Amino acid sequence: MSSLDTTIRAPDETPAFARSVQGGTFALFVLSGMHFVVDTVASQVTPLWPTLKEHYQVPTFWMLCVWGLASSFSQLGFAMIGDRAASRWLVWLGPATCCVCLGCLGLFDHFLALGFLLTMAGMGIAAFHPEGATLSGNCWPNARSRAVSIFAMGGFLGQSVGPPCSGWIVDHYGLRALTGGIAIGLALMIVMRLAYRPVTPTVGSKKLIPIASEGKHSETSCLETSPPTDRPRLRFGSASRRSLMLLLLLAGASRVIAASGVPIALAYWLKSLKCSETEIGWMQSAFLGGIGLGGLLCAIIVRPRLERLVLWFVPLLSVPCLLAMPSLQGLWLSAASLATGLLLGMAQPVFISYGQQLFPETQRVASSITMGLSWGIGGAIAAALIDFCDRRQSFDIVFVAFAAAVVVSSVLCVLLPKAK
Repeated sequence: MSSLDTTIRAPDETPAFARSVQGGTFALFVLSGMHFVVDTVASQVTPLWPTLKEHYQVPTFWMLCVWGLASSFSQLGFAMIGDRAASRWLVWLGPATCCVCLGCLGLFDHFLALGFLLTMAGMGIAAFHPEGATLSGNCWPNARSRAVSIFAMGGFLGQSVGPPCSGWIVDHYGLRALTGGIAIGLALMIVMRLAYRPVTPTVGSKKLIPIASEGKHSETSCLETSPPTDRPRLRFGSASRRSLMLLLLLAGASRVIAASGVPIALAYWLKSLKCSETEIGWMQSAFLGGIGLGGLLCAIIVRPRLERLVLWFVPLLSVPCLLAMPSLQGLWLSAASLATGLLLGMAQPVFISYGQQLFPETQRVASSITMGLSWGIGGAIAAALIDFCDRRQSFDIVFVAFAAAVVVSSVLCVLLPKAK
């Protein structure tokens, strides 16, 4: 044990700590698998926006705003509930609601039915993400960014699977065939729920919380603490604290304009070129798969000392790809989409973890800002840009706007303080 390690560890705690590490790893991979299933279900709507616009005869901006408000802004409400009371049930009930509602998209013709289904499905997604991200980060508290990277990777890999599958199904069987996915999605979610075991190892009546000791070659030890009697009260605190939350929100929203806007812009742009839903889905899959691959690379290579560099510098490398997309076709467009997603994806898990580190006492609220509110605001701006370009049937300007938003986000990330 390192001479700098000031934590006393009893000999009989070592097996318990080993079990806690194994349990945390297993729980993390179950949560990542659940994230894969949830985002596979949620992303099935991604290549279908032009088709839904024609089926329901509604404006593009209306659909995307309903979806964005429900799936993103409501995350703050669920996060506030989670930081005040036990809410792990949201991890399972929310995705089940989303699965049922999105499977029913082809069963109705009235635009109010579309609004209701998108709202309920979006809120189901919103219920899952803050709680899932917080539970995942707590599985490896000494490697939080890596844990969140693995969790995020599961989601983005799911997003790369959903679009080509739903595109193929709708191309061959129509919107009504989406109901077949309800049983499959619910079955996978039940399996994940039965496999999941919360990370709550104990010694006697006290919980074991892993902490990292200091020193270059230090060991990891366990600290005994009494179980908390209640949840911390949610406080937004001083003006400086609120300003920091606002800065975090603006930095996230700026980057999300590109991260959420590129796959939707590809759908409308390629649809204007008479591409099928299957072709659109595969092109979106390249971008979203790149984001998932970026999350995997983040988990493998990004260390704490590199996090700030990854936050602002790596996304800037995607700017040339975004500017080149309107002039590319075929494999070159797929390659540019993959590269853009990879570069943006590497920074996203670090950004989520960074928010949790800046606000450790309200981690779910921090997660809702980096994963929810920022996606809602950024997605709404992206929706307005795409709707404007769709009316003009010219999509060159939207990719320039995405590139500019990435630059703005990187500048704002430089202004964020260093996390402890």
